[in-house]
Amino acid sequence: MPQSPNAADTLAWAYYKMGSYNSALPLLQEAVKKAPQNATYYYHLGLVYQKTKKVAQAKNSFQRALQLDPKSPRAEEIRRALAELNTPPS
Repeated sequence: MPQSPNAADTLAWAYYKMGSYNSALPLLQEAVKKAPQNATYYYHLGLVYQKTKKVAQAKNSFQRALQLDPKSPRAEEIRRALAELNTPPS
């Protein structure tokens, strides 16, 4: 486990891009624990939770990312992801 939350996030993002969500998850959980004010880490964590069908955790992570940085360039994308998570499957 990298000591730096930035290194953990970077490694987790690489795992995410490769589809290795279960490898990314503990790294991102550690990153948000070490840097709880970093909206990007919460956004990345939300994406991993979304991919692993952990809807409640994904919502919480996305909402936290928006709380921390409501003017983020990703804010609209996060809102779309939240809307998608709130839409019941057909």
